[in-house]
Amino acid sequence: MSNSICDDEFPWCTRKAKAGEFYKLRIDDLSPTQFAAGRAEVLVKAGRYRTKYKKDPQRLHDYLRIRPVPIIVREDKFYLVDHHHLVRALYEGLHSELKKDICVYVEVLQNWSSLTRVHFWKAMFERNWVYLFDNAGGGPQQPEQLPKHIKDLTWDPYRSLALIVRDRHGYLKNDAPFSEFKWANFFRTRIMPENDLLAGKRTFDEFAFKVEKDGNLILSDDGKEIIDECMFLAASAEARGLPGYRGR
Repeated sequence: MSNSICDDEFPWCTRKAKAGEFYKLRIDDLSPTQFAAGRAEVLVKAGRYRTKYKKDPQRLHDYLRIRPVPIIVREDKFYLVDHHHLVRALYEGLHSELKKDICVYVEVLQNWSSLTRVHFWKAMFERNWVYLFDNAGGGPQQPEQLPKHIKDLTWDPYRSLALIVRDRHGYLKNDAPFSEFKWANFFRTRIMPENDLLAGKRTFDEFAFKVEKDGNLILSDDGKEIIDECMFLAASAEARGLPGYRGR
């Protein structure tokens, strides 16, 4: 196995890739299908991946081997339709060391090279394979405005908040499309920016937590107060109907 993390077990993905088959791709060749990510989740994963790689690159390889990234192929584009946080975390954690050699295993869901641009994005939208809302919940935006590279995803502080609430069992992990973004938007309309301003900072990301190099997340006192409020909201009747809702 080379330093690229991926070995020769699978071929490189090309425009002729077939649906249902597995390949490998450099992160630089993946096209995101969402605008934003949660900084908390990315930094936690980045710390863990960095630690795995430094201890033994094979451990990270084995981890990625059973977590292929689902993609859609259209001509020379390879659209990432899930695991954006995993891929961004790999970039954050290993880019300085591996540069362009960072790669992942991929599973081709469809090769839609025959579709026109309009029909392609219509099919992507119908299957919940694209999320066209930005880091402030605004949208839908135009697909042409999507980031060109995983490093260009912007941070949505409420997506960080939603992840922390889920990790504290405020709601259940589930397979509903864009589940964490739905929870982020729920909190966005109820946890008002005044909390940020009172703490002397601009966003939840900046004052509510820090992530150590090994991926350990530590909440600040202000962050704990907000998470306590969110835990209450997540169990309330207002949240009924959201994916993973637990109730009290």
